[in-house]
Amino acid sequence: MANLLIANALIVPMTEPATAFSGYLRLRDGVITAVNSGGPQQARLVEQTIDASGCVLMPGLVNAHTHLYQVLLRAVWEDLPLMPWLQRIYGCARVLTPGHCYSGSLLGCAEAIRGGVTTLCEHNFLNPSPECAFETLRAIQASGLRAVFARTIMDSGEIVPDCTKEKPEQAFRHIEALIARHKEASQLTFMTGPNTPPINTSDDLLREVRRFADEKAIGISAHVAESHSVVEAVRREHGKNGVVEYLSEFGLAAPNSIFAHSVHVSQDEIKILQETGTSVSHNPVSNMMLGDGVAPVVEMLRQGVNVALGTDGAASNHSQDLFDTMKAASLLQKVHHQNAGVIDPYSVLRMATVGGAKALGLGEVCGTIEVGKRADLILLNMDAVHNQPLNNVYSQIVHCAKASDVQTVIVNGEILMRDRKLMRLDERKILADAKAANRDLMERVGRLTF
Repeated sequence: MANLLIANALIVPMTEPATAFSGYLRLRDGVITAVNSGGPQQARLVEQTIDASGCVLMPGLVNAHTHLYQVLLRAVWEDLPLMPWLQRIYGCARVLTPGHCYSGSLLGCAEAIRGGVTTLCEHNFLNPSPECAFETLRAIQASGLRAVFARTIMDSGEIVPDCTKEKPEQAFRHIEALIARHKEASQLTFMTGPNTPPINTSDDLLREVRRFADEKAIGISAHVAESHSVVEAVRREHGKNGVVEYLSEFGLAAPNSIFAHSVHVSQDEIKILQETGTSVSHNPVSNMMLGDGVAPVVEMLRQGVNVALGTDGAASNHSQDLFDTMKAASLLQKVHHQNAGVIDPYSVLRMATVGGAKALGLGEVCGTIEVGKRADLILLNMDAVHNQPLNNVYSQIVHCAKASDVQTVIVNGEILMRDRKLMRLDERKILADAKAANRDLMERVGRLTF
């Protein structure tokens, strides 16, 4: 792991208050050791140097909710609301193989790196065999990304194939095996959770998930209140006003929980999120593509809820691009509230960095540029014509910059991409393998009935 000097950068540290300054950064053994304005007196003999002239140096982006293998399903099912779409996604489990999971997930990781993501949360919920999760993890580790693997559980539901339904004790054994095999993986942590309560989870599962997460000291990830249909189910079947209210009765709203989507939540439920310290992953592009609605992000932020950003899977987004996600998150709130000033660019950028790190329990590790934190960093080319002239760095990162502007990606001190070239991964092979996996998966899916 190289000692590195990054000089001549416009540094956006994402620490409070909002600041940006020209300066340099040093890292050693994967840790940031110096962040200063101006230029270094001299490069040290043991240092590798990157000249960041014309670039913003900022924390790597945190994708707080995705399903990596779904890059194999880009643009397969269009123009469907959530429940019919889920029926097809779940149905894939009947033909999904560990090989599909590996090839798709590795392509998803390559796309994430190319778009400036240094940390992601893989919300893993389709496991027709235990090896599917292991192969997804093998891909993530091969990529060099920092990751949280949320191995979630379904134990009921009419549209859930039997091959993915699990009794809690069975699922917990599989999760324990995952944790045991990866206990030395320093860039990997774990979560569990009910996948999409209540449409595919029982009350007994919710109770057992809380107990198991406490026992193993891991967090919880769940799809929450993504569509009206899910809220209607919790009202009809459980007599609760909303999904957050329902989950809070089982202790699942908590500081180590991340509720993905949270589109249809009431003011009272936002208060529950705030009081319990529960984080939310806002996935605006996916929500728009599925016609789910507009999450009350502004109201959450005003009440002190920690909000992160996620792409969701490419089957309902078509990409793993967090720059697209940031712009959508900003503009969607402005048009929804019919107020151009209702959310500011810095707040959006915080969701994609600081908010994501906090939501995933990594706030002491990454999300800001500070001495002592791990070196999870990106260099963003702001000399590109669509980024110039540079008047407001925060607004232009959120509203102008593109994933293709990411020049260099560093995770834990390792350079994963430099000058747009992947350093660890063979991109040509990844693409060839993913295309073959897609052909095989589509042939198998074509024989299914939904």
